[in-house]
Amino acid sequence: MYRITVVDSSNYDLRHYSSMPVFAECGFEIVSHTTDPEKALATASAQQCDMLLCINRPAAVFATDLLKRSSRAGINVPIVVISHVNAASDMRECFLLGAVDYLTEPTLEEDVRSALMRAAKNIGKKLMDTEYSKAVKQVLGELTVADGSETFVEKLRELLEKTQGTAVTVETAADHFGYNPDYFGRYFKAKTGMSFSEFYKNLTMGYARLLLESGHYKVKEVSDLLGFASADYFTRVFKKVTGHLPSHHK
Repeated sequence: MYRITVVDSSNYDLRHYSSMPVFAECGFEIVSHTTDPEKALATASAQQCDMLLCINRPAAVFATDLLKRSSRAGINVPIVVISHVNAASDMRECFLLGAVDYLTEPTLEEDVRSALMRAAKNIGKKLMDTEYSKAVKQVLGELTVADGSETFVEKLRELLEKTQGTAVTVETAADHFGYNPDYFGRYFKAKTGMSFSEFYKNLTMGYARLLLESGHYKVKEVSDLLGFASADYFTRVFKKVTGHLPSHHK
């Protein structure tokens, strides 16, 4: 479940929102509530929540302040604003400051659902970026290469960073290094002791393990994210590379 901290300037009774089944249906739960923007941002910074829900009373003054503080602090957490007035200028400013969505009261569950789905997409992208960076760092750290190969490792890092979200073939890697595929295959194995395909499979399965350990993805979801034809095939590859079933890391 994604965790929500509610930020409310007037300590308003939140039972109306807490009782909406749409939060649980979308994989969210309200875990804390504060009237203090700094406390809310501290909670987000400490990764104790995944989203901020700002109930904006009075209109815009509170929400824009929260959004500005979040930007200055470099806190990348989705913020959804609910305002008790429909003011186009306030809505525009909130969006310009990075709000994921801006709803007006009375809010319909379908509107809340749309906002939560946008936030979930934002959170998912952030989580995937973070775990991919960890996987790249880990797989490069495990490489055994000859002294003086810093340029090789950095060029490999550049390749992995710019191709996130796409499947990297030997041909793609060879082109990045400026070699033909046959020569690159020999070159890579001489440098690392393994084929590029083996190396890339280790990266992919390391990334899969981190996504599973995050607790936000099921095995089939990870399989789909990584482009496997089926969850069964993903499971076989994962077990062959890591020695464990994917469920071991949930």
